[in-house]
Amino acid sequence: MKLVKESVQVIRLNFLNVLGFELLYRFLTVPLFLMLADRGLGFALKASGYSYVTAGNLFAFLLKPWTLLFLLAAGLMGLFFLTVECGSLLTAYEGTVYLRKVSPAEMLAGGLEKITDEFEKKSWKLPLVLTGDYLLINLFLIYRIFSHVKPVNFVMDELAATSFGSPVTAAAVIGLAALLLPGTFTLHFSMLEQKSFEDSWWNSCQLMKQRFWQVLFLLGMGNLLLTAAMEAVYLLTVTVSAVLITCFVQKSLQLAVLLGVTERIDLVILFLFSMFTCILNLGILTVAYYRMQERKLGRPFWSSSGRVLGAGYRKKLLWLGMVLAFISAFFVFDLSYNGSLAGSDALLEIQITAHRGSSGAAPENTMAAIQMAVEEMADFVEIDVQESLDGAVVLCHDRNLERLAGVNRNVKDMTLEELQALDVGSSYSAEFAGEPIPTLQEVLEYGKGRISFNIELKNIGDQTDLPERVAAMIQEMDMKEQCVVSSVYMNYLERMKAADPDIRTGYIVAAAYGNYYKNENWDFISLRSSFVTRELVERVHEAGKAIHAWTVNSTAELEEMKQAGVDNIITDYPVRAREICFREEATENLLEYIQLIFKK
Repeated sequence: MKLVKESVQVIRLNFLNVLGFELLYRFLTVPLFLMLADRGLGFALKASGYSYVTAGNLFAFLLKPWTLLFLLAAGLMGLFFLTVECGSLLTAYEGTVYLRKVSPAEMLAGGLEKITDEFEKKSWKLPLVLTGDYLLINLFLIYRIFSHVKPVNFVMDELAATSFGSPVTAAAVIGLAALLLPGTFTLHFSMLEQKSFEDSWWNSCQLMKQRFWQVLFLLGMGNLLLTAAMEAVYLLTVTVSAVLITCFVQKSLQLAVLLGVTERIDLVILFLFSMFTCILNLGILTVAYYRMQERKLGRPFWSSSGRVLGAGYRKKLLWLGMVLAFISAFFVFDLSYNGSLAGSDALLEIQITAHRGSSGAAPENTMAAIQMAVEEMADFVEIDVQESLDGAVVLCHDRNLERLAGVNRNVKDMTLEELQALDVGSSYSAEFAGEPIPTLQEVLEYGKGRISFNIELKNIGDQTDLPERVAAMIQEMDMKEQCVVSSVYMNYLERMKAADPDIRTGYIVAAAYGNYYKNENWDFISLRSSFVTRELVERVHEAGKAIHAWTVNSTAELEEMKQAGVDNIITDYPVRAREICFREEATENLLEYIQLIFKK
């Protein structure tokens, strides 16, 4: 009990400074890591000849040379960030042992100094041990994070469903623990006493022999309480969100909004608790290390190696932190506003596309329909584009405007001014009277940072430069990660790839025959839902491409597409699709969903 009390005291003394450091450090390093990893993943996919990572091609993709190089680079960067973080926290607790407050700047300086020393000693094994320890204490968090990532979540589900999946996983965890636990204090001996890695590991093993069960109990109870706290905060936050959604969101959208909010709450809480996990475990281990060393030697072991930073040095670190914070803010803005490969349908779970905008609730291909798609939390909005007489790229599905505007004229025979004078809303409902035909430029400007686009190029002949103009517009607005381009006309897709190979393209087909999905000029297949089968999805996935199914509106069709494993569902009713695809079991309303969360 004395060790527990001392651990609490040591953690509390510098807690605000440590928490401040962790928040600053992670807000600096995580966006930078994600940005570089996103670029590396895009390069690895392109070099490997894949457009998407799916359950069917995951292992083949991982074995590609460029993928291995990318994983190695990402791993080295992660090892560096993790080692600096641990060294910085160790600096904080080292000062706390002497009842000295340590500022975030001093922590960072200490962490950099310690990793420099390890580099000079060539202790390359230490970061590997730290990574193993980090994985071990964060197994639950890692599982929760991977459950949000396609196709890893699919592989985990398939493994769990097998008779040997759970025993093998349990054996792997036990084996990892048995390998790493003896070296629990390697970090302390190496960074605090400047011993070599081999001596640090040996000393840690000797120390753990004496207090193995005591240390294991402290770590186990600490992490168990932290996990329980995380679940309690999660449930409380979801409950409060549900109450607010019930009060302020219209009933038809409540479940879909809560599904989206719940996923974001989960990720935020996982991010925060991963910090608390590091703070807690290093605090416990540092106190245990000093106390066990004291008993071993029969005398106090406190020997400060920390140093107080001068005002000038602190000022330099402050300026460095401000510069890095600015860079981090830029990375966060870029990832959220311009989109990222990791945040696109290349890695995430099944996506929902609003067909011609949310055309079940507003006139198709209008700004109102696109705004409704954003409100209904669709991931993509599918729009149809063609050219006016004066070369403007406008949204319209039909060549002739009779159905939409009551005018028996073709889009290509009217100028932009004439087209925008038409009313394409009254034919849907008097509520939308006066709704004009928007331009692609207007729509992209509105949607940037809000929603992704599936831009269908209508076949208006070979003489048009529509593919090149759309490509130029996407490039100019820096929306390659927010846009895909599809068409029934192969020539347009070939020209789109010639204009910019990085823009993802999709071939629209009404029926599924042959192996057309292997063509390098398109990255996904947009297929009529009645022709989608599980076997076809697997074959397309093995080719490194995705399947978008259209137009899926009924509950039965939505369930069928979900079971088939399609990557994107194109529907007139995005709210209904999200509820079907993401709800747990058979929940039909908000109350049932909350009840299921509490039963987990």
